[in-house]
Amino acid sequence: MVKRKGHIIERIADMDNLREADREAQDGKVKKNRFIRRHNMHPEEDLIALREMILTFNFPPPEYSLMQVKSDAGKVRDIIKQKYFPWRILHHAIMRVIGEDVYKSLIYDTSACIKGKGLHFGVKRMKRFLRQYPEYKWFVKTDFKKFYQSIPHEVIIASLRRKFKDERFIKLIEIAVLSYNSEQELIEVLKNEIERKKRCSDWSIYKPTSRKFRGKPDRSCDEGTLPGEMPAPLL
Repeated sequence: MVKRKGHIIERIADMDNLREADREAQDGKVKKNRFIRRHNMHPEEDLIALREMILTFNFPPPEYSLMQVKSDAGKVRDIIKQKYFPWRILHHAIMRVIGEDVYKSLIYDTSACIKGKGLHFGVKRMKRFLRQYPEYKWFVKTDFKKFYQSIPHEVIIASLRRKFKDERFIKLIEIAVLSYNSEQELIEVLKNEIERKKRCSDWSIYKPTSRKFRGKPDRSCDEGTLPGEMPAPLL
């Protein structure tokens, strides 16, 4: 049985951890994010306040905003984000402490949002499998609509409890990560998906091809034949 780790809250609230989390969270984003620039006017004061929030669970009400991001393939994703301070610094502070243990629990071929395991890693692994098992000629690529939003929160909590025994840390996760309720959003997505499938499967809504693309009914049988030739017989 794997020994569960404790004292997670103290490690997250450590000032050195918060400073590093702050540096990582704003990497490459300072120029285009006014909230980061505002935070950088008094960073140490903010981090001391964040440390107090973590130890007392006295956080401001979470405020979420929607941001749409377009991938290189043209797919538009809805990203639900929170303010830089205190939330995004807190997220990085949490991952700095538990990230290694979480990544160790994943299978080796997991390559989503993991440093050093991007698209090229996945392609190389797939090529290796195809060479190693030449009898397999096909592989399946699929996607789950709103995958992360649809994960039951109790499943996440149960998974974390198997690795960490600090109940205060579990409470922090519930506040910092699981406070967003996506139930109504998922219901609307599923309704729209059902309607879309109905439209795609109902051929009666499609009109017949326009008359200008059909054969001309007034065209004579011998049209297009050369002089002296017999017209083609009608079948």
